[in-house]
Amino acid sequence: MTRGIYFGVDLHGHVNPTLGLIRELTSRGEEILYYSGEPFRERIEAAGAAFTTYKEPLGFGTHDAGGIETFLVTADFILSRSQKIVSSLLEEVQAWAPDYIVHDAFCYWGKELALQLGVPGISVFANFAYIDEMADVDPEFFMEYVLRAGNDPVYAKNKGKTDVYRKLEAKLSKIIAMKYGVHTTSIINDIFCGKEKLNLAPTSREFQLYGQAFDDSYVFTGYAIEPRTEPDDFPFEWLDGRPLIYIALGTIFNDAEHIYTKCIEAFGDQEVQVAMSIGHQVPVERLGQLPDNVIVRPHMPQLALLSRAAAFVTHGGSNSIHESLCSEVPMVVVPQSFDQFMGAIAVEKAGTGIFLQGEDWQPAEVADAVRRVRTEPAYQEACGRIHRSLDEAGGPARAVDAIFAHVAAERGKALQP
Repeated sequence: MTRGIYFGVDLHGHVNPTLGLIRELTSRGEEILYYSGEPFRERIEAAGAAFTTYKEPLGFGTHDAGGIETFLVTADFILSRSQKIVSSLLEEVQAWAPDYIVHDAFCYWGKELALQLGVPGISVFANFAYIDEMADVDPEFFMEYVLRAGNDPVYAKNKGKTDVYRKLEAKLSKIIAMKYGVHTTSIINDIFCGKEKLNLAPTSREFQLYGQAFDDSYVFTGYAIEPRTEPDDFPFEWLDGRPLIYIALGTIFNDAEHIYTKCIEAFGDQEVQVAMSIGHQVPVERLGQLPDNVIVRPHMPQLALLSRAAAFVTHGGSNSIHESLCSEVPMVVVPQSFDQFMGAIAVEKAGTGIFLQGEDWQPAEVADAVRRVRTEPAYQEACGRIHRSLDEAGGPARAVDAIFAHVAAERGKALQP
């Protein structure tokens, strides 16, 4: 038995996809210490890990913007937070004496602590993977959907010039080197994604955007739904056989009253039933008198509803998209933040749904998009194909096999004279 540490981000979308990995590690006798936020203690401990918290909240997850300035601000945030965490946890981590460190791609401090302890580091993409090499395959996609710099005046002035991103990266690398002493030629890979010799992506290469850009250090492990406790008070007896449309916008960017009202208008007079989860930021009363075929609640049993749904209107978070694919439910995606735009594009490219673009779409447009994905066979067939690719990738067992092989190889190198 060996010991590992997992450094996570204290958000649902980052914790949920790691629980299967942790359960597989601990079931094979590994001792895992998992750093996250207190609200996730019960689920992490149920997966078999020892739980501990960071000494202060991480502060991820509430800022949504794009452009070159935000690119630098985000890098600055990650590195400044990493400096504090490494300083506060170094002695604690050394005392625990891990044989390896696994960390969320956003947790640069996990990469740094692995280097300082001289143990193998492994990075995990909890959200949609994006890497520097994508800019070589499709520079406009990278600037507009990864950096969200479409309206940035510097980018607008240089649009069409394939080296604009590389020039930007070189400039920002100098700033970061001066401020933090971190020397890198790839801010995206090394800082935003904490690239290691082994990087795990819980999706399939077939579903991954620009999968050809990812080298063999990236292992695609597919997606396995980890059982979880869900609200159990949904009135399933209310479902009467009409097509069920499930609508949910995740746990962060769900204060979207305008989207909820558009969806109610879109489906209120149709021969469908609608289950809409709205979180706690928008009171149900604000949505007015609900049609008889629409039920709205702060939280709903997503997995149970997806198993019955004909279509899913989603914000495009990685977990929601993959859970929909595992239930083979086609989607209409209305993204709210940067990684969700990548999810929307992945869904559309794979043929598993429709990316409803812009912010001013009308109720008739979402109604038509839902009609298409639930009635045109190609969408259902594509969901089945991608579901099979997720299953065939190997899941948590494949991920743990890769970790063990990597740790053994690195240990062998360390023992060589």
